[in-house]
Amino acid sequence: MQQTRYLSDNRLISTAEYQTAAEQYRGLLLCPLCGEKAWFIKEVSSENINRAACFAAHHQQGCEAATLRLNTEDDTTDSNKTDKVREPSARYAPAGLWQSIKAPQLGGVDGYDVSTALRQLLSHLCRNRDFANQGQKIQLLTAAGRELIAGKLADYLVHINDISDKHLQALYIFWGQINNVNEREFENPVDDELWLNTGDYRKEPSVFIDADLRYSLIRRFKLTDLDALSGADFILLGHAGKSPQGKFTLHIAMSKYIAFRLYGVS
Repeated sequence: MQQTRYLSDNRLISTAEYQTAAEQYRGLLLCPLCGEKAWFIKEVSSENINRAACFAAHHQQGCEAATLRLNTEDDTTDSNKTDKVREPSARYAPAGLWQSIKAPQLGGVDGYDVSTALRQLLSHLCRNRDFANQGQKIQLLTAAGRELIAGKLADYLVHINDISDKHLQALYIFWGQINNVNEREFENPVDDELWLNTGDYRKEPSVFIDADLRYSLIRRFKLTDLDALSGADFILLGHAGKSPQGKFTLHIAMSKYIAFRLYGVS
């Protein structure tokens, strides 16, 4: 898309307009035809690809504004990474057994690590949002064996659209879709911030990543450009906070407690 709709006043804006005032427009863009949230994609010029700046969205089926194809990493061989994880002990079950009505525990030193378990769970949720309503059970442990959460999966799983005050102060598994990424730099790099916004950064939930976690996140997911997270599905194990203005903010302790399904453009 070369144009997108600006939510605040309903007018169409171009990529050039967006780049002159990105802070104003970020998180407030919609597909002009199907109304799905949109985001900005930078121009790329290299030996392998030449692509003009544009807007993208997870369009509704059949939307004629869709000019790019978004390919999830699940369409690549990366989705088979979990096949190479060693067979866990009898107390645990391979991540693929999430499909079981009563899936056994996952995580800890004797089973699949938390990051793998979260990534597998995200894949299932993206295919079927009601996946957790089958009575599955979950147990997530630290590497040292300390229990983080245990019980019915549905009791701990929260979509970003369903976050409320009852989810404050306790560990939950939050999931949803990142719309835009905002890096905030300060005079002291220790204070730098990364915000993974699910939409309007003023009102809709965001994932907060501090400077230390940012570097860990980049290394763990081999990110060369943080804008690659725009449009990505995400899942995390963490806490929710709430600002005086009523905005929910999600926090993680370590980068292994978050996972993504990234989308490439073709």
